[in-house]
Amino acid sequence: MSKSETITVREWDAKVFHRRVLELEAEGYAARLDSYQVLPEMNPETGEIIHLRSVDMYRAVANRS
Repeated sequence: MSKSETITVREWDAKVFHRRVLELEAEGYAARLDSYQVLPEMNPETGEIIHLRSVDMYRAVANRS
């Protein structure tokens, strides 16, 4: 095992975010916990605060020689 595949999961909706992370974990990916972020953003028209969640998921890949 030498390389790794990395996928970044980014979602505004918390339920969709967590569902996607669980799906990837079931496929053999693991979350890089140090990459987890929740970034607030304000909708300028409504003043509503929404949060973008993101995390990097990785899976080790066998070295193909």
